Amino acid sequence: MRIAAHPGLYDVEADPPTLSGTTCMRCGRVYFPPMAIGCEACGASEAQLRPTPLAARGTIHALAQVHLHHGRPPAPFTIAEIQLDAGPLIRATLARDEEDPQITDSVSAIWIVTGTGDDGNEIVEPAFTTAPPATETADEAARNGGNS
Repeated sequence: MRIAAHPGLYDVEADPPTLSGTTCMRCGRVYFPPMAIGCEACGASEAQLRPTPLAARGTIHALAQVHLHHGRPPAPFTIAEIQLDAGPLIRATLARDEEDPQITDSVSAIWIVTGTGDDGNEIVEPAFTTAPPATETADEAARNGGNS
Protein backbone atom coordinates (compact mmCIF):
# COMPACT_ATOMS: atom_id res chain seq x y z
CA MET A 1 0.00 0.00 0.00
CA ARG A 2 1.21 3.50 -0.85
CA ILE A 3 1.00 6.51 1.42
CA ALA A 4 0.96 10.02 -0.08
CA ALA A 5 3.87 12.24 0.93
CA HIS A 6 1.49 15.18 0.32
CA PRO A 7 -2.12 14.02 0.88
CA GLY A 8 -4.76 15.70 -1.22
CA LEU A 9 -2.48 16.52 -4.17
CA TYR A 10 -2.60 13.17 -5.97
CA ASP A 11 -4.28 9.77 -6.00
CA VAL A 12 -1.83 7.16 -4.67
CA GLU A 13 -4.03 4.34 -5.99
CA ALA A 14 -3.70 5.50 -9.62
CA ASP A 15 -0.97 4.11 -11.83
CA PRO A 16 0.35 6.13 -13.56
CA PRO A 17 -0.03 8.99 -11.06
CA THR A 18 -3.10 11.20 -11.26
CA LEU A 19 -3.04 14.72 -9.81
CA SER A 20 -6.00 16.10 -7.84
CA GLY A 21 -7.24 19.32 -9.41
CA THR A 22 -10.43 21.36 -9.56
CA THR A 23 -12.41 22.76 -12.46
CA CYS A 24 -14.64 25.85 -12.44
CA MET A 25 -18.03 24.78 -13.77
CA ARG A 26 -18.79 28.35 -14.89
CA CYS A 27 -15.73 29.17 -17.03
CA GLY A 28 -13.88 25.83 -17.32
CA ARG A 29 -10.61 26.97 -15.70
CA VAL A 30 -8.62 24.02 -14.35
CA TYR A 31 -6.54 24.38 -11.17
CA PHE A 32 -3.68 22.47 -9.59
CA PRO A 33 -3.25 22.36 -6.69
CA PRO A 34 -6.99 22.16 -6.00
CA MET A 35 -8.68 25.54 -5.53
CA ALA A 36 -11.09 25.82 -2.60
CA ILE A 37 -12.01 29.50 -2.33
CA GLY A 38 -13.59 30.26 -5.71
CA CYS A 39 -12.46 30.84 -9.28
CA GLU A 40 -9.72 33.42 -9.85
CA ALA A 41 -10.66 33.69 -13.53
CA CYS A 42 -14.40 34.42 -13.40
CA GLY A 43 -15.17 35.00 -9.72
CA ALA A 44 -17.44 31.97 -9.32
CA SER A 45 -17.92 30.79 -5.73
CA GLU A 46 -16.35 27.67 -4.31
CA ALA A 47 -19.69 25.90 -4.86
CA GLN A 48 -18.97 26.12 -8.62
CA LEU A 49 -15.66 24.23 -8.30
CA ARG A 50 -15.57 20.47 -8.87
CA PRO A 51 -12.81 17.97 -8.03
CA THR A 52 -11.04 16.93 -11.24
CA PRO A 53 -8.47 14.15 -11.62
CA LEU A 54 -5.69 15.34 -13.95
CA ALA A 55 -3.32 13.16 -15.97
CA ALA A 56 0.22 13.90 -14.75
CA ARG A 57 1.50 14.61 -18.25
CA GLY A 58 2.73 17.79 -19.94
CA THR A 59 5.59 19.80 -21.46
CA ILE A 60 8.67 21.30 -19.78
CA HIS A 61 8.70 25.12 -19.91
CA ALA A 62 11.61 25.86 -17.58
CA LEU A 63 14.28 23.98 -15.63
CA ALA A 64 16.37 24.70 -12.53
CA GLN A 65 19.08 22.51 -11.03
CA VAL A 66 19.11 22.67 -7.22
CA HIS A 67 22.65 22.30 -5.84
CA LEU A 68 22.12 23.27 -2.18
CA HIS A 69 19.13 21.99 -0.27
CA HIS A 70 18.49 21.11 3.35
CA GLY A 71 16.61 17.87 3.87
CA ARG A 72 14.76 15.83 1.30
CA PRO A 73 15.34 15.29 -1.49
CA PRO A 74 19.11 15.47 -1.26
CA ALA A 75 20.81 17.79 -3.77
CA PRO A 76 21.43 17.88 -6.62
CA PHE A 77 17.99 17.53 -8.21
CA THR A 78 16.04 19.26 -10.95
CA ILE A 79 12.83 21.25 -10.64
CA ALA A 80 10.79 21.82 -13.79
CA GLU A 81 7.97 24.16 -14.64
CA ILE A 82 5.53 21.92 -16.52
CA GLN A 83 2.50 22.93 -18.57
CA LEU A 84 0.09 20.07 -17.91
CA ASP A 85 -1.85 18.79 -20.90
CA ALA A 86 -4.97 19.55 -18.83
CA GLY A 87 -4.01 23.24 -18.58
CA PRO A 88 -2.36 24.22 -15.28
CA LEU A 89 1.29 25.28 -15.10
CA ILE A 90 2.99 23.51 -12.18
CA ARG A 91 6.44 23.13 -10.62
CA ALA A 92 7.56 19.58 -9.98
CA THR A 93 10.63 17.45 -9.38
CA LEU A 94 12.13 15.49 -12.26
CA ALA A 95 13.08 11.87 -11.65
CA ARG A 96 16.76 11.51 -10.73
CA ASP A 97 17.57 9.34 -13.74
CA GLU A 98 16.83 12.16 -16.18
CA GLU A 99 20.21 12.88 -17.77
CA ASP A 100 19.57 15.83 -20.07
CA PRO A 101 16.02 17.18 -19.85
CA GLN A 102 15.23 20.00 -22.28
CA ILE A 103 12.65 22.75 -22.47
CA THR A 104 9.78 21.50 -24.72
CA ASP A 105 10.36 17.83 -23.72
CA SER A 106 7.18 15.86 -23.10
CA VAL A 107 7.03 14.46 -19.57
CA SER A 108 4.81 12.17 -17.55
CA ALA A 109 4.84 11.23 -13.88
CA ILE A 110 6.04 8.07 -12.21
CA TRP A 111 5.89 7.15 -8.55
CA ILE A 112 9.05 7.61 -6.50
CA VAL A 113 9.49 6.31 -2.96
CA THR A 114 10.48 9.05 -0.52
CA GLY A 115 10.40 7.00 2.67
CA THR A 116 8.70 4.30 4.69
CA GLY A 117 5.82 4.86 7.09
CA ASP A 118 5.68 3.50 10.65
CA ASP A 119 3.48 0.70 9.31
CA GLY A 120 6.10 -0.30 6.72
CA ASN A 121 4.17 1.11 3.76
CA GLU A 122 5.99 3.13 1.09
CA ILE A 123 5.61 6.90 1.19
CA VAL A 124 5.43 8.09 -2.42
CA GLU A 125 5.10 11.19 -4.53
CA PRO A 126 5.06 11.74 -8.29
CA ALA A 127 8.19 12.80 -10.15
CA PHE A 128 8.27 13.58 -13.85
CA THR A 129 10.31 11.79 -16.47
CA THR A 130 10.74 12.49 -20.17
CA ALA A 131 8.46 10.35 -22.26
CA PRO A 132 7.12 10.31 -25.78
CA PRO A 133 3.71 12.00 -26.06
CA ALA A 134 1.07 9.48 -25.06
CA THR A 135 -2.15 8.82 -26.90
CA GLU A 136 -4.94 9.81 -24.55
CA THR A 137 -7.67 7.26 -23.90
CA ALA A 138 -11.32 8.28 -23.67
CA ASP A 139 -11.19 7.76 -19.88
CA GLU A 140 -8.16 10.05 -19.57
CA ALA A 141 -9.84 12.66 -21.76
CA ALA A 142 -12.84 12.61 -19.42
CA ARG A 143 -10.55 12.96 -16.37
CA ASN A 144 -8.84 15.90 -18.05
CA GLY A 145 -12.16 17.60 -18.60
CA GLY A 146 -11.70 17.35 -22.37
CA ASN A 147 -9.00 20.04 -22.16
CA SER A 148 -6.15 18.19 -23.79
